[in-house]
Parts: sequence; C-alpha cells; structure tokens
Amino acid sequence: MKYTMFIVGLALLVGATILVARDGVKTAPHVAQFSVSFAKAITIGSRVLYPTSLAAGDINGDGFPDLAVVGNEDPFLSHGLGKGDGHFDHWGNSGGTGGAPFFVLLADVDGDGNLDAVTADAMQRVVAVAFGNGKGNFNRGVKLHTGVGFAVNQVAVADLNGDGIPDIVGTVRPIGYDPGRIFVLLGTGNRKFKKAIHFSSGGTQPSGIAVGDLNHDGIPDLVVANNGQYSGPYGSVTVLLGRGDGTFAKPTHYLKGSRPSQLLLRDFNGDGNLDVAVVGGTERVQVLLGNGDGTFSSSKSYWAGIAPHAIAAADFNGDGKLDLAVAAPNVSILLGNGDGTFQPPTMFHVHGHPDNLLVADFNHDGKPDVATIETVNSSSFISILLNATQFPAPQPH
Repeated sequence: MKYTMFIVGLALLVGATILVARDGVKTAPHVAQFSVSFAKAITIGSRVLYPTSLAAGDINGDGFPDLAVVGNEDPFLSHGLGKGDGHFDHWGNSGGTGGAPFFVLLADVDGDGNLDAVTADAMQRVVAVAFGNGKGNFNRGVKLHTGVGFAVNQVAVADLNGDGIPDIVGTVRPIGYDPGRIFVLLGTGNRKFKKAIHFSSGGTQPSGIAVGDLNHDGIPDLVVANNGQYSGPYGSVTVLLGRGDGTFAKPTHYLKGSRPSQLLLRDFNGDGNLDVAVVGGTERVQVLLGNGDGTFSSSKSYWAGIAPHAIAAADFNGDGKLDLAVAAPNVSILLGNGDGTFQPPTMFHVHGHPDNLLVADFNHDGKPDVATIETVNSSSFISILLNATQFPAPQPH
C-alpha cells in the first residue's frame, strides 16, 4: 500500500515529516569534501513575544517560503510572507490557535492544495487547525481534543490508514507520572476528524515525533523521543510500527537512559533505509542507522555544542551527502560523510542563542538556508542564515 506525504512546510522541532527512504539524499561517488559557509544573519523582530516554534512553507503560492511563528504567551498565529531574498513582509495574525500555542506545523490537512497551520497547545489537550486560503491568510479553523494528557507537545500529519485522507498524530504532556501517550486523529474528509485514539509512547514525557516507512511495507511507522522524568524513569527513543489502519504495534526501545527531546528521520548513508538523528540530554547528536526492517543499529554520537535541542537535515554544501543543522548556543553544521557518519561542527552565529531552527531555501538560489528563533533580553527575534557556500559544478553523466 502506497501512502502520501502531506507535509509541505517544515516545523521547528522537526521531527514531524513523513518519509520513505527515497527522500534521503543519496551519496555522490568520488566527491571531494567541501566546506560550508553562510552570510551574516538577517535579524527580524518577532511579532510573538516569546516564540517557541516556527514553520516554513509557501502559504500564498508565489514560490517563496513564508514563515509561521507561535509562542505560548500569545494566543495567535503570526505569519509573514517571504520576499525571496531572506526578508519577510505583510505580517498578519489570521488563523485560530489554542490559548497557549506551543508548536506550529504547516501542512495540507484538508487536501485542497493549500497549506494549513496546525498548532499544539501548551495548556490544553487541544490541537488547532487553521485552514489556509492559498493567498497568505488562514481562517479560524477547528479545535480538536486529544482526550489524553494535559497539553500537546508536537504533531505530524500523515495518511496513517491508507484512505488518502490526511490524519494527525502527536505526543502529549502526561499528568504526573502517567505513562507517555500518543494520540491519533483520523481524518474523514470535509475538514472533519474522528474521536482521538491513544497508544503508549513506550516511555514518559514524549516530545519529538517523526513518521516514516521504516520497514518498506508501505505503511507509516512512528519514532518517538521520550524525554523521561528528571528523577527517573529516564528517557528513550521508541519505534512503533504501523498496522495500516491508524493503529500501531507495541513500542521497541532504543537509547534507554538518555533524555532525547527532538529527532528526525532521513537516509544518511544512502542504503535506502531511513535512519534517525536525535538531540537532547547531552552535548551530542545520536545517530542510529536503520536496518530496513523497522530496527536500528547501535547509535554513534557526535559533539554538536552545548545543550543541542533542535535538529534539521539538508545537503548544505552541495556534495550530495546529507548534513545536520543543530541549535546549540550557535547554529552548528555537521557535514555528512555519506556513510552515516559526520564531521565536527562548524559554528555560525545568530542574534542570540537559538531556541529552534528549520531549513528552507529562502532566497530561491537552490541552496538550503537556516531560520532560527531566539529571545535576547526580553526581546525576540527571527534570524535567517543564507547559504553562501560555493556548490561544486554539476558532474557530467
């Protein structure tokens, strides 16, 4: 059974993408190592007082990535239109959210070809969907109750049951020492969803979530970062294989005893299997290579800076190998070797310590750029790092 990728925009805490192995960047043979560089950061004042999440996607159909920003101090969706040069204008706040939006994702939830804004609430068990009109604005949308936990951490959008209609899956903040839970809202079409169903996350305090076909059966699977309790039980990364009907098998544990918070799925070694990269709890990125059957090999770790807490992937230097971008005290770029290993980080400064990051081509030059959010002395900013790397000339076939 083939399933469809609905996410077009990229959210902060990344980890919420639907992937099959062919989405990974394949290793280019006989390509020399190249460095990476970015221009001085473009700094934009944030319309949100204390931003917690940002997403990028083309919400008005002009071919340029736009931005959506939320923060749980401000109960609205802030969005600006990209000008194609790393700057943004026509900022607005149309579109409904919960009372304390913590996370935002841009995805086509209703299948009309326009990006919608999905936000998770930090104080309620609510997911809000504001439907985009394709012209840069959103309507008030709907509020969907997860029915579990006391708040929502992160969400992803995917067709989990193979009916061609997007569904929503996410992690929640449990009450007390309750086990971690995952919720699924199955779409029925016409912007409606069934009552939420729930599954164990296999740990406590589930945070990051990613969706992809880990075992090549055409059915989306889940990978979850369980952050754990500060005094135990500690965290883990868990895999939940999909059954094809919107339900999932019991979780399998990896990285037990760690405190992962964010993760993503990509094919880092070009073998056609999805791999996972994880941050949180240490100063290192943990990378687990997929075996293609829903299991992962032992992890390898790479220093990324102090307290890395957000992660994204792209080919930043044009060598055909996936690299990592990590939010630490700076933006750390770890160039990939194409075999699932990574080089020591190169650091790039933004206006402050980045709270989050994402990757998009903001100036339409074919190179991946980086956007971050940060708060400095009670003022909040968005920083844009435009990729200034000299990409290698295309090789003749």
